[in-house]
Amino acid sequence: MSRAVADVMGPVRVRLRPDQPLRAAAAALADAATGLAVVEGEAGPGVFTERDLLRALAAGADLDTTPVAEHMTGAPASVGSGTSVAEACDLMIARGVRHLLVRRGDDLVGVLNMRDVVGVMAGARLGSVPPAKGS
Repeated sequence: MSRAVADVMGPVRVRLRPDQPLRAAAAALADAATGLAVVEGEAGPGVFTERDLLRALAAGADLDTTPVAEHMTGAPASVGSGTSVAEACDLMIARGVRHLLVRRGDDLVGVLNMRDVVGVMAGARLGSVPPAKGS
């Protein structure tokens, strides 16, 4: 796995505001068939994942009034676009996450998810791994 993250990452498909209600976040994730949204706020990006949604539901959050900011993950794990996929895997395992934000300098340029990594490990051609149905 000597490929760089930039070779296998995908685009950010969902961007949310911190004040958006959980129901809107859930709908956006479902519509985009992805499990991660970047939350763009004044304190820098955070992420909201399907796991965050499940935790919010388990805690009894009201989907229509509770803002994403109350259940998002701040200071998400990220890597540089030149990071090797192997290093990114090590970070995913260490942090217990399925997604990493990918940066080029200060710019957010994409997302690496476990499906991307599995595609590399399976020897898939670049771009041949279909989009996740809900990861």
